[in-house]
Amino acid sequence: MSRAEDELAIRQLAAAYTDACNCRCPEGMAGVYAPDGELMTVGRDRPIKGYDKLLLGFQRLLEQREFLMQTTHSGVVEVRGDTAVARWWFTELKKPLGHPNYQYVWGCYQDELVRLPEGWRYARRTAAGMMTWELPLSEGHVGPPPFLPMPSLPGREAEALQTA
Repeated sequence: MSRAEDELAIRQLAAAYTDACNCRCPEGMAGVYAPDGELMTVGRDRPIKGYDKLLLGFQRLLEQREFLMQTTHSGVVEVRGDTAVARWWFTELKKPLGHPNYQYVWGCYQDELVRLPEGWRYARRTAAGMMTWELPLSEGHVGPPPFLPMPSLPGREAEALQTA
């Protein structure tokens, strides 16, 4: 793979994670991580490590959100052979269950990646929410539309069965 192809694959990985968030697909959210990958978030004293624990954590996160829409903005990627680092800025609009307001969050992902036989995956992802605004509820939101299956995305292989 060329350096440009590696960077494109890493950018696709970041996009796949955001897509999985917005599609409310915990398998897709966990599928972008290496089998022993880890997620560190502000407020935790240790990372969530390994596919099974990440999957459970993402399932719980989505269960606790009545609404979640994430946008990942353009990032920077530095490929170092079979490893890489990347940084992405993101915004989220979310409504935790039972919360009286929407929350609008600005944050940053800092990633350490590894090339595996199946492609690039996160070895370690650190997420930091830097600013949160409370937004009053307006007319509300509607649920997501039906999504086209995209089984080629990491963690989304089960979608191939839906179309078979």
